Amino acid sequence: MRPETARDDGHSDWYDETFSASHLEAQESWLRAALGAGQGATCLDIACGTGRSGGLLRDLGYRAVGFDISADQLRFARSRLAAAVRADARRLPLPGACADVATGMYFQTDTEDFAAVVREVARCLRPGGRFAYLGVHPCYVGPFVYRLDEQRDQLLRFTPGYGTAGAGTGGWASRGSGDGSKIGGRVGFHHKTL
Repeated sequence: MRPETARDDGHSDWYDETFSASHLEAQESWLRAALGAGQGATCLDIACGTGRSGGLLRDLGYRAVGFDISADQLRFARSRLAAAVRADARRLPLPGACADVATGMYFQTDTEDFAAVVREVARCLRPGGRFAYLGVHPCYVGPFVYRLDEQRDQLLRFTPGYGTAGAGTGGWASRGSGDGSKIGGRVGFHHKTL
């Protein structure tokens, strides 16, 4: 298994400002419904990034332990989560069946092998444990779909490369996202297809 690259290192200040808590209303509503009350349980926050969900998880009663490969992102996460650990999500430094709940958001395009991450999370969950994952499919946002004129034109424009998983150099696309956020041009995007 090739080691993952911490692609977000050097972009965390921009990331935290661009995707601040003010952008989390819909995500927080979904997480509240998906997780319910934590009653002191530990929640594994997979690919936690800057720990943006830390306050919500704490409010719900979870002890959130974040895992991310980016030391730069963890600078922020350490102040927002009960604990933050630098780790590849495909190999978490945890014993099996150690947690009841795990959560993650929007990282499916930040890893080449999303299935390996899901298997690892499953290994760490106790029987009956839950993994609450929220992700937007790249047909709605990503480097191969242009959405900035969607409302005006009532259509999406797809560009060459959309139909190929891992499209881009070495499997990573490095052009801007079609939603205007520019994150794809900064850190790359491992494209997944339907």
